[in-house]
Amino acid sequence: MVQALAHCALVVDCTVEGLQHAAELPQILAGGARVLVISNEHPEILERCLPRAEDEAQARDAMRRLKGARRMHVHSAAGTDLSIDLTGARIGGVWGFTTRPGTLTHWPGGLVLAFPAVGRVSGTLVLDRGDVNLTFKRYLQDAVRLAIADDHVTEVVGDSPDAEMMRGHFAAWGERAAYAVSHVGWGLNRRARWDSMAFYDKADFNGTELRAFAGNFLYSTGANEVAGRHTLGHFDLPLRGCTVELDGDAVVRDGVLL
Repeated sequence: MVQALAHCALVVDCTVEGLQHAAELPQILAGGARVLVISNEHPEILERCLPRAEDEAQARDAMRRLKGARRMHVHSAAGTDLSIDLTGARIGGVWGFTTRPGTLTHWPGGLVLAFPAVGRVSGTLVLDRGDVNLTFKRYLQDAVRLAIADDHVTEVVGDSPDAEMMRGHFAAWGERAAYAVSHVGWGLNRRARWDSMAFYDKADFNGTELRAFAGNFLYSTGANEVAGRHTLGHFDLPLRGCTVELDGDAVVRDGVLL
């Protein structure tokens, strides 16, 4: 089956979890297949976030800026102050379609990411009220502060259920790698909506839209091949209201995509 997929010109992936998490994906892409993952979303979300031709140029421009930068600094009025050294990072971007053999994309698309190398991330990440914990498919009711040193969350500060659930989920994996950074980036999709999660039951959507809405800063923990870390634990945390700077130049200011 893997060989059959690898020799296809186009694979349209309608599985629940998506081939992007499958161990067989590198072999499929090595055969030259293009893989389009249609995320397990409510049809209304897919319709609203239908990719457009101009989305590619926007994402490629963001990728070029990220590849050319040495440092990312993220800060917010809520208290986030995060420093990310981009030396050796792997850069990626998704705009919802692909024409190049041996590549994967997903719909909804519209985000740019960096997978940092070892020992590149430190500072404070504050999840404010209304920010999203996509692992739990939940808007935060209370602020949670994450202390981050040497790529790893070293402390989850807060006495709310949001903080308690995060501490429990981190600890449940029983390994330090679950606390480490997977990837960082920002959303580019102006048609994606932060508030859409309120309209669907948890089983009706996968949350890709909330990873991509324009101006969010996405911080994710878990596996990072660039840093040589492998774990099944994963948090996707889109934050609003952040300023994202590359070598001092803002690409997002106070949650607004520039």
